[in-house]
Amino acid sequence: MSSRVIAPRVDIDGVVTCFRNSVRRARTEEDVRVWVSRCIEEGILEPLGIKEVGKFEYTLVSGARVDALYGHVIIEYKAPGKLSLESDIRRAKEQVIRYIQQEADSKAEWSRYLGVIISDRIAFVKYDPRTDTWILRGPYEIRREVVVKLVEALRGLRRKPLDVDHLLRDFGPQSELTIKLVRALYNKVVNLEKGSRARLLFEDWIRLFKQATGYRPEELKELPELAREYGIGGAVNYDALIFSIHTYYALLLKLIAAEIVYIYSGGKIYRSYIAELDDAYTSRGLEGLREALQDLESGGVFKRSMNIENFLEGDYFSWYLDVLDKDLTDLIAELARRLADYEVATPQLEPEFARDLLKRLYQNLVPSDLRHRLGEFYTPDWLANYLLDEVGLSIENLLKMGEEDPLKPLELRVLDPACGSGTFLVLYISRLRRYAEEHFLQDTLVNYMLKNVVGFDLNPLAVLTARTNYLLAIADLLMYATGSIEIPVYLADSIMVEKRSSLVGNVYVLRTSVGDFEVPVDIVEKGLLPSILAEMARRLENKYSVEDLKRRLETVYKLNSGELSALAKLYEKLLKLEEEGKNRVWVAIIRNAFAPILKGKFDYVVGNPPWVNWGNLPEAYREVSKSLWTQYGLADMRGKVGLGKVKRDLAMLFLVRCFDLYLKEGGRLGFLMPFTVFKTQAGAGFRSFLARKTRVHVVHDLVTLYPFEGAVNRTSAVVV
Repeated sequence: MSSRVIAPRVDIDGVVTCFRNSVRRARTEEDVRVWVSRCIEEGILEPLGIKEVGKFEYTLVSGARVDALYGHVIIEYKAPGKLSLESDIRRAKEQVIRYIQQEADSKAEWSRYLGVIISDRIAFVKYDPRTDTWILRGPYEIRREVVVKLVEALRGLRRKPLDVDHLLRDFGPQSELTIKLVRALYNKVVNLEKGSRARLLFEDWIRLFKQATGYRPEELKELPELAREYGIGGAVNYDALIFSIHTYYALLLKLIAAEIVYIYSGGKIYRSYIAELDDAYTSRGLEGLREALQDLESGGVFKRSMNIENFLEGDYFSWYLDVLDKDLTDLIAELARRLADYEVATPQLEPEFARDLLKRLYQNLVPSDLRHRLGEFYTPDWLANYLLDEVGLSIENLLKMGEEDPLKPLELRVLDPACGSGTFLVLYISRLRRYAEEHFLQDTLVNYMLKNVVGFDLNPLAVLTARTNYLLAIADLLMYATGSIEIPVYLADSIMVEKRSSLVGNVYVLRTSVGDFEVPVDIVEKGLLPSILAEMARRLENKYSVEDLKRRLETVYKLNSGELSALAKLYEKLLKLEEEGKNRVWVAIIRNAFAPILKGKFDYVVGNPPWVNWGNLPEAYREVSKSLWTQYGLADMRGKVGLGKVKRDLAMLFLVRCFDLYLKEGGRLGFLMPFTVFKTQAGAGFRSFLARKTRVHVVHDLVTLYPFEGAVNRTSAVVV
């Protein structure tokens, strides 16, 4: 077992004050170097326990002299005012790049280094190996979140870098800890008591996973090899195995996200979530860790630290808390301690690096052949950027829009209705950040993004990953957010919320493993559902009666008898689950499911919809959504009507449905689509819809590019 994790105690506000006072009284570059170096040594390095790493006025092999070198962090000081002109900034950047190139042993090492330029403003320089370019961030005013970036980098001097090789070695499928933990989770899943809360969560996850991916274990010859990788033999329950792997990956994501939130939470002292988790385990064992993890899984860490209401809402992957024992506790504690050996926060300097790390880890936990058979293809950044440009969201277009009204680009509403891990969302956010920096709008940007840059997905793990990547992309801006914060990524079916008539009127229906939840259509369409669900959640905590809720709703919302009756029935079902110990997640699941109706229309809809054969979807889902194919004419096939035995791709229904439900008049939709929909008989109705109902701006044939890693899918891009 690793030694106990010690939490660093850096007074961030004190360091900010020290920096500001130093540059305020400085007259020369030497003044800045002497006084700011003292702030770094005494305010950051000593509290972090880092000694004897600083080299001052260090001479490189080339003869060039660096102001300060702390391991992989190169600091160049400039006199006050020397980061004000573009020419000065450019020269300083080029100088730091030369220093890094000369200090590194080879080009392969460039990305390990961070260049920091300090004057009366601070800038960061880093090499991006994916694009073979040097990135300049800043210059920024000396403020808290900027100093935190420097602390992150310096904290990494005593920790492992969070890079792909290290991450896979400690947390990939070859890691002994990973195998033990996945196997322990698997053994818990296959022995879950029928009707228990954990079992119901597992069953509902399976329902969504099949719906999102067309998952059919009997057709996946790759599954036995996956079981062998994790040392699981005998009659393997493959549903339980995939659920266990997803739970493991989700737990890693949550720990990383909690560490990031602690760093950017605005408290006076720089804290570590993982250190506090370890302290709970060390001091109180199983019960201490259980309480800490319950707080994490319910979202308490995120609510208290940054007022984020929905990052975690007791999701599907929180099931393990119900079966936590000493063996599982020890393994989770070891996972946290292993993670404590890394500088978790460093990738936040460049959120794209963190996103790539998380993607690579998942790609290795689940073999590529299996992921591809499940329809899981990560959209490469170059292709996502290309499609964003094609729909009209290039940085050049944003800048042009801003000439008329600087706030106009921030007011654009953008949706990815099949957001996966959040690639399109995060790349668009990076464009907005660049625009905001050029227009000095950083302090207002985050409120616009949280309202206008939205994602939906039906895969629970994809939603958690997308929320994590979204959080990484905006964490340093959240201090400017007003009111409670909701990360706008929702677990929802973008193409259908089932509707039917009942004795109390028209209702929306959400099917789950614990039965159907019905919500009056008028309640949803009037926008009352979020506040009413909040009322229900508060009353469920105290197990208030159905009559109490009805009195409250009648007084506050002036509902008619049919609406009151339907909502009372919904609450009665939730209350029964609460009394049976099976609740905690269902209110959040209902709230997420109706996001497609509540979030309104968008100026741009962009993404990569699911490419799933209609015949592979669960029979119940095919039955309730079959009418949509007829409604949009997609079942038409050269004069015939009907789904028949022709293989149809869900992507066709996805595009026409999103065009109908989410796109504003005059808006643009851009999707990556199977090229076959433009060629085959099965796509005749789809092509007819495009011709009759839309204005097609462009269709790109990407067949020869094979853009998806390890796949031979025939790909196209369409903008309407």
